[in-house]
Amino acid sequence: MSGTKKKGKRRIVWRRVLPLIAVPLLIVVAVCELPSAFHKRKTIDEVQVPELSVLELRALRRYSNEYHLESARLKGLDRPFKSHQELLNDKYGYIVKYNLRELHDCKYYEIPMLTNSMPFLKKEASDFLDELGRRFFKSLKEIDVKEYRFQLSSILRTEADQHDLRKNNVNATQNKSSHYFATTFDIAQTCFYPKGETEPIYSYRLRNLLLRTLLEMQDEGRCYVLLESQTKCIHVTVR
Repeated sequence: MSGTKKKGKRRIVWRRVLPLIAVPLLIVVAVCELPSAFHKRKTIDEVQVPELSVLELRALRRYSNEYHLESARLKGLDRPFKSHQELLNDKYGYIVKYNLRELHDCKYYEIPMLTNSMPFLKKEASDFLDELGRRFFKSLKEIDVKEYRFQLSSILRTEADQHDLRKNNVNATQNKSSHYFATTFDIAQTCFYPKGETEPIYSYRLRNLLLRTLLEMQDEGRCYVLLESQTKCIHVTVR
Protein backbone atom coordinates (compact mmCIF):
# COMPACT_ATOMS: atom_id res chain seq x y z
CA MET A 1 0.00 0.00 0.00
CA SER A 2 2.85 2.40 0.87
CA GLY A 3 4.30 1.95 -2.65
CA THR A 4 0.95 2.82 -4.23
CA LYS A 5 0.68 5.97 -2.07
CA LYS A 6 4.18 7.08 -3.12
CA LYS A 7 3.35 6.66 -6.82
CA GLY A 8 0.15 8.64 -6.32
CA LYS A 9 2.07 11.45 -4.62
CA ARG A 10 4.62 11.55 -7.47
CA ARG A 11 1.80 11.92 -10.04
CA ILE A 12 0.28 14.78 -8.05
CA VAL A 13 3.67 16.52 -7.80
CA TRP A 14 4.32 16.22 -11.55
CA ARG A 15 0.86 17.55 -12.37
CA ARG A 16 1.68 20.64 -10.35
CA VAL A 17 5.27 21.03 -11.55
CA LEU A 18 4.74 20.45 -15.29
CA PRO A 19 2.63 23.58 -15.86
CA LEU A 20 5.24 25.64 -14.00
CA ILE A 21 7.92 24.36 -16.44
CA ALA A 22 5.85 24.27 -19.62
CA VAL A 23 4.23 27.72 -19.46
CA PRO A 24 7.52 29.70 -19.30
CA LEU A 25 8.94 27.60 -22.15
CA LEU A 26 5.89 28.30 -24.32
CA ILE A 27 6.20 32.01 -23.57
CA VAL A 28 9.89 31.99 -24.60
CA VAL A 29 9.13 30.16 -27.86
CA ALA A 30 6.25 32.54 -28.65
CA VAL A 31 8.42 35.61 -28.04
CA CYS A 32 11.20 34.21 -30.25
CA GLU A 33 8.75 33.52 -33.07
CA LEU A 34 6.99 36.90 -32.91
CA PRO A 35 9.49 38.80 -35.11
CA SER A 36 9.21 36.28 -37.98
CA ALA A 37 5.44 36.06 -37.60
CA PHE A 38 5.06 39.80 -38.17
CA HIS A 39 7.92 40.22 -40.65
CA LYS A 40 6.67 41.06 -44.12
CA ARG A 41 8.80 39.58 -46.87
CA LYS A 42 9.52 41.43 -50.10
CA THR A 43 7.88 40.83 -53.47
CA ILE A 44 10.07 39.51 -56.26
CA ASP A 45 10.01 42.95 -57.94
CA GLU A 46 11.79 44.44 -54.93
CA VAL A 47 14.94 42.34 -55.29
CA GLN A 48 17.56 41.82 -57.94
CA VAL A 49 18.11 38.31 -59.35
CA PRO A 50 21.09 37.71 -61.66
CA GLU A 51 20.38 36.70 -65.24
CA LEU A 52 21.22 33.15 -66.24
CA SER A 53 24.82 32.81 -67.31
CA VAL A 54 25.95 31.28 -70.59
CA LEU A 55 27.09 28.17 -68.71
CA GLU A 56 23.73 27.85 -66.95
CA LEU A 57 21.85 28.18 -70.24
CA ARG A 58 24.04 25.48 -71.78
CA ALA A 59 23.35 23.18 -68.83
CA LEU A 60 19.61 23.77 -69.28
CA ARG A 61 19.84 22.50 -72.87
CA ARG A 62 22.46 19.82 -72.33
CA TYR A 63 19.98 16.93 -72.28
CA SER A 64 17.83 16.65 -75.39
CA ASN A 65 14.44 14.94 -75.59
CA GLU A 66 16.19 11.64 -76.33
CA TYR A 67 17.69 11.58 -72.82
CA HIS A 68 14.27 12.34 -71.33
CA LEU A 69 12.59 9.63 -73.38
CA GLU A 70 15.19 6.97 -72.55
CA SER A 71 14.93 7.68 -68.82
CA ALA A 72 11.12 7.82 -68.87
CA ARG A 73 10.87 4.47 -70.64
CA LEU A 74 13.27 2.92 -68.15
CA LYS A 75 11.65 4.26 -64.96
CA GLY A 76 8.05 4.97 -65.96
CA LEU A 77 4.92 3.19 -67.19
CA ASP A 78 5.37 0.11 -69.33
CA ARG A 79 3.17 1.58 -72.08
CA PRO A 80 1.28 4.78 -72.93
CA PHE A 81 -2.45 5.11 -72.33
CA LYS A 82 -4.42 5.42 -75.53
CA SER A 83 -6.88 8.00 -74.17
CA HIS A 84 -8.11 9.71 -71.02
CA GLN A 85 -11.06 7.37 -70.93
CA GLU A 86 -8.86 4.29 -70.83
CA LEU A 87 -7.20 5.53 -67.63
CA LEU A 88 -10.42 6.80 -66.06
CA ASN A 89 -12.27 3.53 -66.69
CA ASP A 90 -10.05 1.88 -64.07
CA LYS A 91 -8.37 4.85 -62.41
CA TYR A 92 -7.84 3.31 -58.98
CA GLY A 93 -6.68 0.03 -60.47
CA TYR A 94 -4.01 1.84 -62.48
CA ILE A 95 -3.04 3.98 -59.49
CA VAL A 96 -2.29 0.80 -57.53
CA LYS A 97 -0.70 -1.06 -60.46
CA TYR A 98 1.69 1.74 -61.45
CA ASN A 99 2.10 3.46 -58.07
CA LEU A 100 0.58 6.66 -59.44
CA ARG A 101 -0.36 9.83 -57.60
CA GLU A 102 -3.16 12.13 -58.70
CA LEU A 103 -1.89 15.70 -58.39
CA HIS A 104 -3.86 18.67 -57.07
CA ASP A 105 -3.12 22.32 -56.37
CA CYS A 106 -0.93 22.59 -53.27
CA LYS A 107 1.34 25.02 -51.43
CA TYR A 108 4.11 24.55 -54.01
CA TYR A 109 2.33 24.52 -57.38
CA GLU A 110 -0.89 25.21 -59.27
CA ILE A 111 -2.43 23.00 -61.93
CA PRO A 112 -4.69 24.84 -64.37
CA MET A 113 -7.39 23.18 -66.44
CA LEU A 114 -5.33 20.66 -68.42
CA THR A 115 -6.48 20.12 -72.00
CA ASN A 116 -3.89 17.75 -73.43
CA SER A 117 -2.65 15.88 -70.38
CA MET A 118 -3.82 14.40 -67.09
CA PRO A 119 -2.65 15.20 -63.51
CA PHE A 120 -0.95 11.89 -62.73
CA LEU A 121 2.68 11.04 -61.97
CA LYS A 122 4.48 8.08 -60.48
CA LYS A 123 5.08 8.47 -56.75
CA GLU A 124 8.81 9.11 -57.21
CA ALA A 125 8.10 11.99 -59.59
CA SER A 126 5.41 13.39 -57.30
CA ASP A 127 7.85 13.29 -54.36
CA PHE A 128 10.44 15.05 -56.53
CA LEU A 129 7.94 17.85 -57.23
CA ASP A 130 7.40 18.38 -53.50
CA GLU A 131 11.13 18.52 -52.88
CA LEU A 132 11.52 20.98 -55.74
CA GLY A 133 8.87 23.14 -54.10
CA ARG A 134 10.59 23.01 -50.71
CA ARG A 135 13.95 23.97 -52.21
CA PHE A 136 12.42 26.76 -54.27
CA PHE A 137 10.74 28.19 -51.17
CA LYS A 138 14.06 27.99 -49.35
CA SER A 139 15.77 29.97 -52.12
CA LEU A 140 13.05 32.64 -51.80
CA LYS A 141 13.44 32.81 -48.03
CA GLU A 142 17.21 33.23 -48.36
CA ILE A 143 16.67 36.51 -50.22
CA ASP A 144 13.75 37.53 -47.97
CA VAL A 145 11.11 37.14 -50.72
CA LYS A 146 7.55 35.96 -50.11
CA GLU A 147 6.43 32.54 -51.36
CA TYR A 148 5.29 32.02 -54.94
CA ARG A 149 3.83 28.83 -56.43
CA PHE A 150 4.86 27.67 -59.90
CA GLN A 151 2.45 26.30 -62.50
CA LEU A 152 2.43 22.83 -64.05
CA SER A 153 1.35 23.14 -67.68
CA SER A 154 1.55 19.54 -68.91
CA ILE A 155 1.85 16.21 -67.08
CA LEU A 156 0.83 12.69 -68.17
CA ARG A 157 -0.14 12.54 -71.84
CA THR A 158 -2.03 9.86 -73.69
CA GLU A 159 -1.48 8.92 -77.33
CA ALA A 160 -4.62 10.91 -78.20
CA ASP A 161 -3.22 13.96 -76.38
CA GLN A 162 0.03 13.77 -78.31
CA HIS A 163 -1.82 13.45 -81.61
CA ASP A 164 -3.86 16.57 -80.84
CA LEU A 165 -0.79 18.51 -79.69
CA ARG A 166 1.03 17.93 -82.95
CA LYS A 167 -1.50 20.16 -84.69
CA ASN A 168 -0.26 23.26 -82.83
CA ASN A 169 2.97 22.38 -81.02
CA VAL A 170 6.14 22.02 -83.08
CA ASN A 171 7.92 20.36 -80.14
CA ALA A 172 5.35 17.55 -79.88
CA THR A 173 6.86 14.47 -81.51
CA GLN A 174 4.69 12.19 -83.60
CA ASN A 175 5.06 8.76 -82.07
CA LYS A 176 7.02 9.18 -78.87
CA SER A 177 6.99 11.43 -75.84
CA SER A 178 8.50 11.17 -72.38
CA HIS A 179 5.15 12.52 -71.11
CA TYR A 180 3.65 9.08 -71.86
CA PHE A 181 5.39 7.44 -68.90
CA ALA A 182 4.37 9.47 -65.81
CA THR A 183 7.87 10.68 -64.90
CA THR A 184 7.83 13.88 -66.97
CA PHE A 185 6.10 17.21 -66.46
CA ASP A 186 6.29 20.74 -67.87
CA ILE A 187 6.46 23.93 -65.80
CA ALA A 188 5.31 27.26 -67.25
CA GLN A 189 8.46 29.36 -67.45
CA THR A 190 7.30 32.69 -66.07
CA CYS A 191 3.86 32.06 -64.51
CA PHE A 192 3.78 32.19 -60.69
CA TYR A 193 1.13 32.66 -58.00
CA PRO A 194 1.81 34.86 -54.96
CA LYS A 195 0.95 33.26 -51.62
CA GLY A 196 -2.74 33.63 -50.83
CA GLU A 197 -3.65 34.85 -54.32
CA THR A 198 -5.35 33.15 -57.26
CA GLU A 199 -4.20 35.50 -60.03
CA PRO A 200 -0.72 34.80 -61.43
CA ILE A 201 2.13 37.18 -62.06
CA TYR A 202 4.76 36.76 -64.79
CA SER A 203 8.37 36.99 -63.70
CA TYR A 204 11.73 36.09 -65.23
CA ARG A 205 13.36 36.64 -61.83
CA LEU A 206 11.28 33.85 -60.31
CA ARG A 207 11.93 31.71 -63.37
CA ASN A 208 15.69 32.11 -62.92
CA LEU A 209 15.51 31.15 -59.24
CA LEU A 210 13.42 28.08 -60.07
CA LEU A 211 15.76 27.08 -62.90
CA ARG A 212 18.78 27.33 -60.60
CA THR A 213 17.02 25.03 -58.15
CA LEU A 214 16.37 22.56 -60.96
CA LEU A 215 19.99 22.78 -62.10
CA GLU A 216 21.12 21.81 -58.60
CA MET A 217 18.87 18.74 -58.72
CA GLN A 218 20.05 17.90 -62.24
CA ASP A 219 23.68 18.10 -61.06
CA GLU A 220 22.73 15.66 -58.27
CA GLY A 221 21.54 13.18 -60.92
CA ARG A 222 17.91 13.54 -59.88
CA CYS A 223 16.42 14.79 -63.15
CA TYR A 224 16.92 16.02 -66.70
CA VAL A 225 15.93 19.61 -67.45
CA LEU A 226 15.28 21.13 -70.87
CA LEU A 227 14.52 24.83 -71.21
CA GLU A 228 12.26 25.08 -74.25
CA SER A 229 12.08 28.39 -76.08
CA GLN A 230 9.21 27.95 -78.53
CA THR A 231 6.67 26.62 -76.02
CA LYS A 232 7.87 28.75 -73.07
CA CYS A 233 7.99 25.77 -70.73
CA ILE A 234 10.55 23.94 -68.60
CA HIS A 235 10.57 20.25 -69.54
CA VAL A 236 11.58 18.01 -66.58
CA THR A 237 12.01 14.25 -66.40
CA VAL A 238 12.65 12.62 -63.04
CA ARG A 239 15.39 10.00 -63.20
